[in-house]
Amino acid sequence: MAKNDIQDIGRRLGVRYVSEKDDILYVNADEPSPELRDDLRDVVGKEVCFVDDGELLRREENCSGARVDVVRLSETILDDAVKECCSDVHIEPADAGWRIRMRRNGTLFLYGHYPEAIYSEFVTRIKILARMNIGERRRPQDGRFTHNYLEQTVDIRVSAIPVKGKEKLVLRLLDRAGLDYSPEGIGLAGENLSLVHTLLRQPLGLVLICGPTGSGKTSTLYTFLKILNTVERNILTIEDPVEFAIEGINQMQVNPKADITFTSGLEAMLRQDPEVMMVGEIRSKETAEIALRSSITGHLIFSTLHTTDSPSAIIRLMDMGIEPYMISAGVIGIISQRLVRTLCPHCKRAVHTKDTYFQIEGTTYEGVGCPHCTDGYSGREAIFEIMPLSESMRALIKPGVTLDTLRRAARENGMVPLKEALREKIAKGTIDLDEGYRTIMTM
Repeated sequence: MAKNDIQDIGRRLGVRYVSEKDDILYVNADEPSPELRDDLRDVVGKEVCFVDDGELLRREENCSGARVDVVRLSETILDDAVKECCSDVHIEPADAGWRIRMRRNGTLFLYGHYPEAIYSEFVTRIKILARMNIGERRRPQDGRFTHNYLEQTVDIRVSAIPVKGKEKLVLRLLDRAGLDYSPEGIGLAGENLSLVHTLLRQPLGLVLICGPTGSGKTSTLYTFLKILNTVERNILTIEDPVEFAIEGINQMQVNPKADITFTSGLEAMLRQDPEVMMVGEIRSKETAEIALRSSITGHLIFSTLHTTDSPSAIIRLMDMGIEPYMISAGVIGIISQRLVRTLCPHCKRAVHTKDTYFQIEGTTYEGVGCPHCTDGYSGREAIFEIMPLSESMRALIKPGVTLDTLRRAARENGMVPLKEALREKIAKGTIDLDEGYRTIMTM
């Protein structure tokens, strides 16, 4: 029987994997039953053997030479991603064969091109590791697994979507030991740290963290929760997904199949006698209303919102249909942030700069590149725009208020805009002018 025919049978009968060897049909299924065994035996006329994911993986590794190469290739790619401190690995079809790109310090680069012949087997290997349905290629899927490199254990989250009649996979690497959820670890210092501590000392209210995907919002939320994490406080979260487990904090994961959404999860947490709650993201009017009502009635709540800067969050909530009086009464502070690539201290060199946009004239720095860094950059740190809501700011939150009015009032109340935070980093030689402009494009 042809391989395509066997795979066709597997898809029709709803099993995850079917392979044929030594007159035995090996099947990987979620819930194997005697009836399924009989059905398969009747259809293909062979003995049927059910195998779990571990056994299936061992059979893949001991199969043909091409598949052994795929196993070694996947290990090498994951090792290199961890070694190079990459946050994401993209596995995607290309015009000829397929390619892998990796994201390092927020920027994608090409890792390599590979022949078409091993693409499906490579994708299958990753999906088996992530306990995903390898027979399903038409719908998006999610999974996760862990990878060990030397003495380092990395959590890897896998997302698969159908593209060009095939699948594109993105692997998000989460290093348990490499992240420092402390103010210093995320770049909070000086006046910004004082403002944050003032917000965290409040008994109730909603604190919003704003910024695009990949700007470090989750790290900031976890840092705040760790600061507040004491035996006297009951802290609960609803996240999508739970990226890291924090001892002493009760973390719940969004699960639409079980009817656990940000809205329903927040409602359930309110019945758990909490002092502090974290909602991974405000995506709807319902979630926003519940969060604001809860913040007004005695809870300290943290969440995220996708806006370009801190004043824009107020306009965004109003656009979602939230009454201005609720925003004024519930929100106590808004923090907008970005991640910037920092210059390597070993090879950066001084240059004379005259730039009208950032209003800089004088000595700045640029990266050269050396054995200590990658293209002149050596890591990332966050810049922050922190806007506590003063009484004068609250008075402005009314129907018809403009974004320009809110921005002007925030600056008058002492808020340092993201553009000014970038200018200071450039002037101090922490980042170069190109990084300043790259970051501005996200605002």
